Amino acid sequence: MNVWLKRGVFSLVLALLVAVVGLAIFLLTFNPNAYKSRLEQIVFDRYARTLTIDGDISLSLFPRIGLAVSQVSLSNRQADDTFISIDSARFAVAIWPLLSNQLVVDHVAITGLKAWLVRDSHGRFNFSDLLGADERAAPDAAEVTGPLAVVARAIAPRPGGRSDLNIDIAGLELKGGQIHYLDQADGLSTTLSGIEANTGRVTFDQPFDVSLRAKIAGADPVQDAQLQAQALLRLDPARQGYSAQKINVQLNGRLGNLDQAEAALKGSLAYKGAERRFAADNLALTIRGEIVGAHPIANLKASLGASQLRLDQAQMELQVAKLALRAEGQDRGRQLVLAVDAPSLAISPQSAQADPLVATFKSTNDQVALAMSLGLEGLTGNARQWQFRTASLDTALTQDQRLLRLKFTSPLAWDTSLRKGALTAIQGDVSLRESAQKQALAEFPLIGSLHLDLLQDVLDVDLSAVIDGSQAILKSTTTGLDDPQTIFSLSAERLLLDPWLPRDAAVAPVAPDSAPAVQPDTADQPAAAQPPAETPIDLAWLKGQNIKGDVSIADLRVHDMQLTQVALPIQLAGGVLAVPAFSADLYGGSAVGQLQLAVNQAAAQTLALKMDLDKVSAAPLMQALTGHNLLSGRAAAQLDLKTQGTSLQAWMQALSGRVSWQVREGAVHGVDAAQTLTELAASLGNIAKGRMDAVSSPFDLRRSTLFSTLDGRVDLKNGQGQVTKLQVNTASVRVTAGKPATLDVPRQQLDLQLLIQVATRPPKALQDALRSLAGVTIPVQLTGAWVAPDYAVQWDAIRNQTIQQVVKSGLMGLLKGNDPIDQLLPEPETEPAAPAVDKDPVERIGNALKGLLGQ
Repeated sequence: MNVWLKRGVFSLVLALLVAVVGLAIFLLTFNPNAYKSRLEQIVFDRYARTLTIDGDISLSLFPRIGLAVSQVSLSNRQADDTFISIDSARFAVAIWPLLSNQLVVDHVAITGLKAWLVRDSHGRFNFSDLLGADERAAPDAAEVTGPLAVVARAIAPRPGGRSDLNIDIAGLELKGGQIHYLDQADGLSTTLSGIEANTGRVTFDQPFDVSLRAKIAGADPVQDAQLQAQALLRLDPARQGYSAQKINVQLNGRLGNLDQAEAALKGSLAYKGAERRFAADNLALTIRGEIVGAHPIANLKASLGASQLRLDQAQMELQVAKLALRAEGQDRGRQLVLAVDAPSLAISPQSAQADPLVATFKSTNDQVALAMSLGLEGLTGNARQWQFRTASLDTALTQDQRLLRLKFTSPLAWDTSLRKGALTAIQGDVSLRESAQKQALAEFPLIGSLHLDLLQDVLDVDLSAVIDGSQAILKSTTTGLDDPQTIFSLSAERLLLDPWLPRDAAVAPVAPDSAPAVQPDTADQPAAAQPPAETPIDLAWLKGQNIKGDVSIADLRVHDMQLTQVALPIQLAGGVLAVPAFSADLYGGSAVGQLQLAVNQAAAQTLALKMDLDKVSAAPLMQALTGHNLLSGRAAAQLDLKTQGTSLQAWMQALSGRVSWQVREGAVHGVDAAQTLTELAASLGNIAKGRMDAVSSPFDLRRSTLFSTLDGRVDLKNGQGQVTKLQVNTASVRVTAGKPATLDVPRQQLDLQLLIQVATRPPKALQDALRSLAGVTIPVQLTGAWVAPDYAVQWDAIRNQTIQQVVKSGLMGLLKGNDPIDQLLPEPETEPAAPAVDKDPVERIGNALKGLLGQ
């Protein structure tokens, strides 16, 4: 062998031996923990964050740089609180790729990761400075010597936000992770715990597989759900580029107001923050569950799909293909269905076009059906200014066999640069009809416009209609659309409300608190009807509203009542609807008062009404209220009522306050008190003598009884009324209230004793006829339903010799159901008797007394 070759081989072996021995000596003597302070200083200089390594660093150098650390934490920028901490982490870096700026890392294992992510009120995250360039000068990595120089190179990116290093991680395994997220802008607080994550090979700006399991928990809003996700991710933080393909996300549990959720998301998403571009392909989101809270929805089923969605904010481009939204659920007995379809939509700075867009909504239950259809057609313009040739809305509401329909169309324009738009020429029709009939109960056309300005935060509405042959105008301005405040005015020349009001529904009397002790035998009787369901009252719509305005109507008619010059100032705020001082002219007099409806945070619903009537003509008022003209005169009344509850029946049970009235120089029509008393006195005298003369019917519209005063007052507490004053004065009688004198409003019952006192000095023309009843007080007891009460004359309490003689002769027994009157009647003749024309004379007497009350 050549001597020089031998020397070369020997020298190489010797060098290799020296290198191995030197490396062994280095490994035995090198202490990586000596670099802790230097690493901490680098991090602080570069990011103004404090890096703390409480555990030991273990290091191996060949063939890979193996690094294991424990108890590591990193603070927030320029703060002492922790941003992220790790219990332990292990990874190895290949040495040779570092020479060509390749950071090749073997499998990374991290346990006990904890992170606190915060988004401030300006939308900035507490890790934003770690993803991009920073104004602070970075330390030169060349200044860092030794085996850990690679770490300095990794954390010290070049100006411009990109590092020269190309990262390549064989795989990442995360166990026992925990992430706390706080959004200071909207108050959202969420914790992801028990995080188990695995990835495939992670290479800079290359797709890699990710699988994730975690538990979501939080108190504001309530969160308690399990999350599973798989996707093919691509991350480029330097360019703010993020994408996810083959997404398969499953969520089960509670997330805010969505409870018992089963949610799934599939498709592909991509976002480029630097270019402000978002894209979605083959997107499919499905949700099942229950929505809880103030507006609960049961059996929710919703899906959102789109074959393509592109949004480029920088270039002002939007593309949508085959977007479809479907949702259905149940809201307190109502079935809700929503559908939205956008087959094709493309908007750019040069053009705008779209296929017709359609949205429908339905809400149905046993009593009410609501259907709405919205259509948009004929899109033109460009991304800055676009217009729909026709925007149409068709709404149909069916209730109690009535169909209310609203249809309107208008061009729709929008200016994106000025952020303002308008429905420029609204044309529509409103109609109300019986659903089984073609003829409309009421209908009117309307025209107007609507303008929205998002820069000024203003919505203006101007509508005009021809109602009942006269003009009505509505104008409103709403400001602060995030927390809207509306000011409006509504004026109408003539308005007939009857067709628009719900049909009258009798309020079912509330059942007694306890059943009778002995129940009648009902074996042969039909089953008793179930009590009607309560009529609910829902004032939840008062919440969250801030509205102020004035309503003026020259001629208002409701339930045959006519009010003129009606003025209603309205204020709605804080869940309280107040009419502080309404006024109207009413049949020659006036009506003034105030009204308040309120619902508080505890959902208590209250009503308060105060109203005064003055110098009102009683005849047309009674005709409008009852359909009969039984009373005339000049009337005044005062109402001061309060109540609360969630149904009409509950309002009746809680009704409290007072009602009083005064009528002067009027007449009760249909009854002539003087004539009736004359006939009554004569009949009683004849019965005492054994003759059964008939008493004519006391009610005849051709008769009337003049009175000087008719006053009354009822005090109410919790639905129970006490007649504290009742006084009717005529020339021949005086009527007052005795005891008991109560009204039961919920059950619509009364128990009222009326004292009819014959005048001691009746008019001269009646003095002889009424001499036998002069000064006599006749008590009459009214009981039962107040619409048709039973009455009974308390004969035993009448202090009159003639009446006492009648009672003793058997009249009282007859009134109780016996038949002693037969003793007073002559034997029946053998010849056929003439057809009876008059009723039992005793019944006539009672009817006569009842007639004095105007029954």
